[in-house]
Amino acid sequence: MTIGLAFLKIPVTDLARAVDFYTQGFGLTADFVSEEYGWAQLGGADIGLALYVPGKGGGDGVPGQDRDFHLAALDLDALLTRVSPLAPDAVIATNNDGSRSLDVRDPDGNGLRIMQGG
Repeated sequence: MTIGLAFLKIPVTDLARAVDFYTQGFGLTADFVSEEYGWAQLGGADIGLALYVPGKGGGDGVPGQDRDFHLAALDLDALLTRVSPLAPDAVIATNNDGSRSLDVRDPDGNGLRIMQGG
């Protein structure tokens, strides 16, 4: 038996605003959105991402806390150009191990780190 990862869930306060941020800023697709249930499933990434409004069935996480995962992208410079209008504080860092990462916060303050690579 193999266990896989279905999706990463990110708590948000405003589902429509968060969907716009992730689709416009990262080029993801809104595959399923239900305002009634406070849930959105996003496509276009190697791993499924889900956004949810706490208390509506998706979980009880707290928006604005850093996530315990790192995403990956092949071209951080292009991604920074795309996301900067939505997150002007986004920055690319060179880490101690020589790797590069893009650090950005979504509209709810969720910290995202996107590593160079694929």
